[in-house]
Amino acid sequence: MTENYNQPRDYDAVLGGENPTPASGVVLGGIEGVRRRFTSAVVEHRIAAIKEALKYKKSGLEIVIQALLDESEMVKRSAYLLLRQHPNPEVRKALQSYNFYRFFDCLRTLKGGTEISISPDSETVAVLGSNKTIKVSELKTGELLYTVPKYSKCQQFFVIDSDKKTLIRSIHSSSDLVEVWYEGELQHTLYGHEDRLRAIAISPDKQTLATGGDDKTIKIWNLDNGKLIFNISHLLTWGTHKGAVLCLVFSPDGQTLASGGADQSIKLWNLRNRDKPRNLRVPCYGFFSMVISPDGKNLAAACYDNRIRLWHLDTGELIHTLKQLPLGANCLAFSPDGVTLASGGNYDGTIKFWNVQTGELLHTLTGHDNSVSCLAFSWDGQTLVSGSQDKTIKVWGIQ
Repeated sequence: MTENYNQPRDYDAVLGGENPTPASGVVLGGIEGVRRRFTSAVVEHRIAAIKEALKYKKSGLEIVIQALLDESEMVKRSAYLLLRQHPNPEVRKALQSYNFYRFFDCLRTLKGGTEISISPDSETVAVLGSNKTIKVSELKTGELLYTVPKYSKCQQFFVIDSDKKTLIRSIHSSSDLVEVWYEGELQHTLYGHEDRLRAIAISPDKQTLATGGDDKTIKIWNLDNGKLIFNISHLLTWGTHKGAVLCLVFSPDGQTLASGGADQSIKLWNLRNRDKPRNLRVPCYGFFSMVISPDGKNLAAACYDNRIRLWHLDTGELIHTLKQLPLGANCLAFSPDGVTLASGGNYDGTIKFWNVQTGELLHTLTGHDNSVSCLAFSWDGQTLVSGSQDKTIKVWGIQ
């Protein structure tokens, strides 16, 4: 015999029958009681109702899904937390485009340093301390994995990869160089740029490194042996940047390299055939950051004119121009599903979430006291990690 989930259960405060509820009656049990409590004007009663609703399978799920649109943020938050791990296809569909970033708060604040790099999977952080030593740690546990020794008093910046083991450091001195470190051991020192380095990118397969800088060149290196594979500017006499190379990013399949220059252009290089690049014209003279969505469909760039621009990579079509005021965005990160773009503000310390499809501003986080220098989502998009020039690292999520 099929169980009827619409009927009261043994754990209900009052058991009811199958007859319709009188309009003037009070029902405490069964799915009917849940529905009545969900219509209450008291927020706590509605939250209690949706927590109980899941006992009643499909009928209860419908109530909890409905609660995602409640007027109370507390009810919406409670409904989302109840549903986010639920396997039901209707639930997954309801959550597919749901803006749960509105519920984000700062979960933890950690001590950072003068420079911070977060791995793309948000699990590892590299911090430059006051003694110029770089410490690489597990973000969740705080366990120190290894250290990279200091390099005199020269300016430096670095990136840490998601394998937790590879760190690339650029050192600006009389002769710019790039160091490849693996678990705290120096593997290679790369020479070749004639002026200051501005950009570093590690390919998704961790086999290739791209570097660019003020000498207008882009060099592709083999990470295993430290040898130069080719210099894009020497290989091609046409289509190269006429200004400094400020940003570099690989596509998820590693076949395309996007470069942003100080010459009002973004170039899309096909690394397979090494042909002339596709060109995206931009009405500004530089970029703070560039990212490509996990599905490889969209490219976002934070520009010097305080705007974030979104392009469709296949067509080169400009999809949206987002205004991040007052001082623009310093860094960008796509959510794992590619639906949301996070941007870290220059100087005002804000983090904004944008709907990629509509260009709508979804939510703004505050908490940093200075520029947000790096951002990374967790693999499931349920947390975001940010590093700031206020020397702190913050983990954001739903309490």
